Amino acid sequence: MSLGYFDITLRMVVALIAGAILGYERTKAGKPAGIRTHALVCISSAMLTIISAYGLAEEFQGRNTDPLRLAAQIVSGIGFLGAGVIWKQGFGEIRGLTTATNIWAAAGLGIAAGLGQYYLIFITIVLLRIALKIAYILQKLGIIKYEDNNNKERSQKDDSGV
Repeated sequence: MSLGYFDITLRMVVALIAGAILGYERTKAGKPAGIRTHALVCISSAMLTIISAYGLAEEFQGRNTDPLRLAAQIVSGIGFLGAGVIWKQGFGEIRGLTTATNIWAAAGLGIAAGLGQYYLIFITIVLLRIALKIAYILQKLGIIKYEDNNNKERSQKDDSGV
């Protein structure tokens, strides 16, 4: 089964929008991988998934092949990109884990877009946005005491008189 131009375009545009929505929070927080990075990861993942699942299906029809083999490699391959945004700062402080996880999620959204799983994309974005804000929400409700790195840096500057 091959996809028509409309279906391909729709899936790629959905990937762009999904990646941009996910990357918006990172851009707003001033993180190194923002809207552009997330959108590019999501679009590229969608394209590779479309090639893997649909683009080669007619070429290898009747042969013993795995149409999602290429798409499956996205998940492990994106780890290299994610590792690039993780770094250790100071004594035992690791930064960039949330951004790296977001990049990995953007790849997953791209795979879902490539397969046309629009509801899965929608509900995943909603839950990811909640997950990105859950500590802040719980702190405001008084359930946990949480200070993100940006607030910690500000309070240290205030304490030092700088």
